[in-house]
Amino acid sequence: MIPQILLHRPESEKTIRYSLNNSIPVKEELHRRLTQKGYYFLQDHRINNYTFDFYCSTFKIAIEIDGYAHEFSDVYNLDAPKKLHIHSLGITVLRFTDHQILVDIEEVFRALKHLINQQNTSSYVV
Repeated sequence: MIPQILLHRPESEKTIRYSLNNSIPVKEELHRRLTQKGYYFLQDHRINNYTFDFYCSTFKIAIEIDGYAHEFSDVYNLDAPKKLHIHSLGITVLRFTDHQILVDIEEVFRALKHLINQQNTSSYVV
């Protein structure tokens, strides 16, 4: 598998201000839309020392909403141990910015459906 390089595109000041002012409504909106689509995710679910914005135990999928604070390297670096520990538990974390959720929530659902389909087709036959 070839590693992907993601280019960081700096957000405009207008987008950043909007994100800062709307972080709680974004979580509420995502929760409402997940429920409408029939997905059962727990909100603010704690696993060991880490809390996720949303977690589905059936598929072992967590969704994290990254607000503006995740743009800073010290916040990003604090997430590194969390990523390693959660990966060791077999949990997949989908990360979206609050801007992505507000602008293209259907992409969130496409990514979620893709991950669930991958999990369902990756069974082993003995």
